[in-house]
Amino acid sequence: MADGRRKSPGGWSADWNLRNVVFGAAVAAAGMGPLIANGTTGAATLRETAVKTGDERSAGSAGAHTLSYEGATTIGMNIMPKATELFAAQTGVTFSYIGGAGADAGFKAAVEGRATFGGVARELTVDERACVGGYEVIGYDVMGVFVNAENSMKSLTRAQLKEIFTGRVTNWNQFEGPTRVVTVYSEKLSGGRATVKAFKDMVLGGEKYGPLKELEDATDCIRDVATDAGGITASSMSFAIPGVTALSVDGALPTRDAVQSGAYPLKRPLILVTKDMPAGDMKAFLDFMLTSEAQAIIGKKFVPVK
Repeated sequence: MADGRRKSPGGWSADWNLRNVVFGAAVAAAGMGPLIANGTTGAATLRETAVKTGDERSAGSAGAHTLSYEGATTIGMNIMPKATELFAAQTGVTFSYIGGAGADAGFKAAVEGRATFGGVARELTVDERACVGGYEVIGYDVMGVFVNAENSMKSLTRAQLKEIFTGRVTNWNQFEGPTRVVTVYSEKLSGGRATVKAFKDMVLGGEKYGPLKELEDATDCIRDVATDAGGITASSMSFAIPGVTALSVDGALPTRDAVQSGAYPLKRPLILVTKDMPAGDMKAFLDFMLTSEAQAIIGKKFVPVK
């Protein structure tokens, strides 16, 4: 693009810079280390008490002094609050709204001009790339597959996960686990959530999900798995909490080395999209998100691009 906004990468390996990444908190909370991650609040809370620094929810034009975000909660909950606070302190430009309606809703809000930035935690489709003015990959997320911490099952292949999430396997003992019914938890399949689509693409090969319990958001799913001995869910590693364990997938845990080598397969980009070619405050914020200060915020729970 003329203004230098990067297009979504065609592959992962060339764009991953993991030298400064520390997965300690999220990995430890998932049962793989000595540290415990800070607790997170659910997306419903985020939506109900949306971060507001103005009186009205406003998309904000390229030259406006108030901006807004709608989209993936992975970005909205874990990155935007701290990033926008720092950006405002440096520039005086504030955000009137930070929402968490999901990737599809955020994309739509951006292209319709109802939000300055749409947050998408997955690859953009060819059609999506064609209808936005600009987009920026600000980081990468590692997806975990979580089970209850008391579950003796600690490793599954993508083929086995496919059998579980399509409903063909219904008891853990079918994979030499405990004799216990499998309960699959997921964000609402019709909710336009990036996690649902990304997992379907990466693991199910486009097949439909089987029977499952649909909840409002990934954080709700993880909380239920923490209290359900037979539960399983897929979510960003950034939402890991005590009481759940992240499974090894295809023989690899979601650690820095495994992600860096490509051994751990479940990963996705974190993207901000805009309706128009970025200019003014809009461009300034996208440029800011690639600075060392903003990338350090992203690197606390995700993989920064720089």
